[in-house]
Amino acid sequence: MAGYSRRDFLKAIAAATVAGIASRGFARGFGQDSTPFEFLVLGDSLMWGQGLQEADKFYSLTAEWLRKDAFGSPREVNLRVKAHSGSSLKFHAEEAEKFRKAGRSETTGYEPEVNVGFPSIWKQIEMASGEYKAAGSAGADLVMLCGGITDITTARVFDPKGDDDKLKAEIKRYCQDDMFDVIDLAAKNNPRAKIVVVGYYPVITTHSTGSKVLNAWLEALSFPRALKFVPNNPLVRPMFFNRIKRRAIVRSQIWLDESNKNFQLAVDRLNKAHGSTRAVFVRSPLTEENGVEAPRTKLFRMGKGGVVKDTLASDRIKACRRSLPELKSTTGIAYSVRLCEIAAIGHPDQAGARAYAEAIRSVLPTLLK
Repeated sequence: MAGYSRRDFLKAIAAATVAGIASRGFARGFGQDSTPFEFLVLGDSLMWGQGLQEADKFYSLTAEWLRKDAFGSPREVNLRVKAHSGSSLKFHAEEAEKFRKAGRSETTGYEPEVNVGFPSIWKQIEMASGEYKAAGSAGADLVMLCGGITDITTARVFDPKGDDDKLKAEIKRYCQDDMFDVIDLAAKNNPRAKIVVVGYYPVITTHSTGSKVLNAWLEALSFPRALKFVPNNPLVRPMFFNRIKRRAIVRSQIWLDESNKNFQLAVDRLNKAHGSTRAVFVRSPLTEENGVEAPRTKLFRMGKGGVVKDTLASDRIKACRRSLPELKSTTGIAYSVRLCEIAAIGHPDQAGARAYAEAIRSVLPTLLK
């Protein structure tokens, strides 16, 4: 300590104190700004939060965290939600042609719980961009999105007779190639934004209860409810459904592994193209134990009378019965009313949404600092 004066000692203490305060501030948030933080939400039913009340959706939980905690002090957050159930990454050519003949624009929307492919996520970006420009804004600060499964359709993903190699090819097309196009468009239309791509979760797993999965499947097929006991009983079910379930589990795992891989590749391509970390991929926090109709599921279950156990079920049923016949009569585009009615089955419930919000919050300080 020779030559170390009292003055030097006090300077060192002061410097350490300042560093400590700065360190604590950084731990609490990733920057302070008096301007509103623009948060844009794009995607399909997972991002929309099918079946959930607004306050329970994981984008709402994320926005609330941004408002209250992320910046070290409260900050205004402008939340703009374009996500809706069923949205595809791009407007599929067959539907686009039918819309053209009917004199409709892709921006023609339906209630968000009604699972139709339009407006596509591509169009959602363009619509939001127009709104930001009209408001004199340079765009979003944070873009969060997911998509891809509706382009393939869940029926094809979990088809026990489906070709696994064909499924992998489709996953690459949509989850890497089209996803890259979409997030690149989002980055260009929102030049200061960071982008969070959110992944899907295990669906049908070894933890899924066979009788309950079969019950939900029969409901999706509109099988006569009074006759469901015929295929779905302990004697008959093992004879035909167990093999179907095993194949569905295999297909579910292919979807999970390949979509995760290709989403990450799409994000890597974007970051390389822009020369900086513009985007991150967040894998689902849900595990196989949380799969469809598993004892520890964090997904909505099928309830009595073929009604999903979500709080929006009755309103969604009315919206589906009102909207989809009108869509078919005016454009010729046919969506299953029954599948629309039960669309919340297998989507994250309140616990699942909280898990997603926590996973997203864990990456935001590093991404946005």
